[in-house]
Amino acid sequence: CLLAGLAGTARAGGSERVFSALWTPDDLANVAAEKKSGKRHEPDRTPPATTGAPALPPLPDRLTGSIRRVETAGAKLVALTFDLCELSDQTAGYDGEVVDALRAAKAKATFFAGGKWMRSHPKRAMELLTDPLFEIGNHAWTHGNFGQLSPEGLRREILWAQAQYAILRAEAAKRARERGVPETEIAKIPVAPVLFRFPYGRCRPEALAMLAENGLAAIQWNLTTLDPNPGTTAKAIVATVLARVRPGDIIIGHANGNGHGTGQAMPELIAKLRERGYTLVTVSELLAAGRPVAASDCYDAHPGDTVQYDRIFGDGTVHPRKR
Repeated sequence: CLLAGLAGTARAGGSERVFSALWTPDDLANVAAEKKSGKRHEPDRTPPATTGAPALPPLPDRLTGSIRRVETAGAKLVALTFDLCELSDQTAGYDGEVVDALRAAKAKATFFAGGKWMRSHPKRAMELLTDPLFEIGNHAWTHGNFGQLSPEGLRREILWAQAQYAILRAEAAKRARERGVPETEIAKIPVAPVLFRFPYGRCRPEALAMLAENGLAAIQWNLTTLDPNPGTTAKAIVATVLARVRPGDIIIGHANGNGHGTGQAMPELIAKLRERGYTLVTVSELLAAGRPVAASDCYDAHPGDTVQYDRIFGDGTVHPRKR
């Protein structure tokens, strides 16, 4: 479905029939304790249970490069995106407050999920991938630094995350069949992510080329909530976004417990964006609605600003204190 979406008939993902058959309100309920990341541990470099994943056709030229936003010819569309990162020596959290706010407002969003995060949070990952409001993008296996990893490391980070999604998609499909959900509904769940977000917003030409070969569009952002900063508040997130937002923006936040004020900000931010006439869409819907604006490099605010992570994190798969 997302493959068709990138060709111009975009939709979100998931199926209401599957979603409602698999999950009760109690299943979906926010659990405050889940937000906090677990204690750091020895690096876990084990692969997913199976490393096979559906192959995707190479990326069309219009979707190559590091996509920062979309030119929508003035159509007031924006994409909220949330990263679900997890390094090899940690178990990150799940910020149910963010997800609850999106569902309550029936607001579409795109989650970029790390493969290891999906393995650590299989139920939450399956909830998200079956929910028709959301789409899932690939955020690498253990948040590796694509400016530093070897070609073999790049491939593992990309394909192992694709494989973990396939494992969970198959499990969700199995459960849906057991509950009598028709195959036509199960088929609405995308067979593979077709979007990718570079950890740390860091890349290099070889990494962009590898993504294109594997059919994954590199989705950066052009507007950040700044929620990784512990001093960020809900009020500051709302003010920052509203001061800068424009049609076609891709907005980044976090839903893995590393976002500060994000969940509290969502109800007001969503309401105020809609008051200004904005429609919230998935990234695939945004891409299908206009002309992607891409760069040849990956950066946050200006070219070169993500190179700093090469010094801080090296290959990015282990927290600096564990080196």
